[in-house]
Amino acid sequence: MRRIVIILVLSWASAFSLRGQGTVTFALEKEGGDPVKALSVPLDGGRIATVAVVGTDPGKAASEAGEELKLVGHDPVTRLTILQLPNSGAKAAPRGSALGLLVGDAVYLPKQKRASRVVRWENTFRGKVLPVALIRIHHPADKPPLPGTPLMNAEGEVVAICHEAVPKFGNGTFALPVEVVDRMEYDLRTSGRVTPCWIGVTVNAASAVLSVQMVRLKSPGHEAGVRKGDILLSVGPRRVSTYAEARDAFYYMVAGKATSLTLLRGTQRLNLKVIPAVNPAYVIEEE
Repeated sequence: MRRIVIILVLSWASAFSLRGQGTVTFALEKEGGDPVKALSVPLDGGRIATVAVVGTDPGKAASEAGEELKLVGHDPVTRLTILQLPNSGAKAAPRGSALGLLVGDAVYLPKQKRASRVVRWENTFRGKVLPVALIRIHHPADKPPLPGTPLMNAEGEVVAICHEAVPKFGNGTFALPVEVVDRMEYDLRTSGRVTPCWIGVTVNAASAVLSVQMVRLKSPGHEAGVRKGDILLSVGPRRVSTYAEARDAFYYMVAGKATSLTLLRGTQRLNLKVIPAVNPAYVIEEE
């Protein structure tokens, strides 16, 4: 059964590659350097998701055939970029979830029979908390995959997207959970742009216990019933016990869509619903 599943994964990846729509070339923000190549994941409506690494211009992208690609949306936090192909009847790649990926789990690159392996989830880098947790993946190939390369589970579903190489730790890459695509697509559907959201709740970064330090008056968190001193246990489907985990979980909240919060208040376990709003710093004032 495992061999059959892997063959199906490779067949999908090969068919996508043969259509010549998988490779994207990004121009650099500054003139004088060579363009940077990336692979991509097909989405609905002839769109693709890829990664425009730091230093590249997400608005200056071309297909493998040299056609200019229209920028649909770009997330400066993750560098995830969604582009529109000029003519494409390609089907969207099936998407799974990265939430269940554990250390040692197998994921598969297109056209690779040997498994890549999850090494760990990374929520800090060089001593700084990342806004979004990345997945460190080690690969069997001689060279690390290009940014934007899809990583699939045994069922052929895309669960992560390669971001950048990690040369100091074997043949590895950091990868974005596929949920980043889901979050970005929701924003583009509802507001036409990527908008960080906000619930007006601050957690204590220095404390060993993930307690609420402040709740802003009349904020979404205040309206939902969150109080100072509450201990945060989970945000949506993500369990949290550290500031880094909470920051990652907050990233996936989207404006206008109810999110569940699990809290501990004394010995009482509470389940609240909060409706995030667009971060006030990103609100566009109507004329």
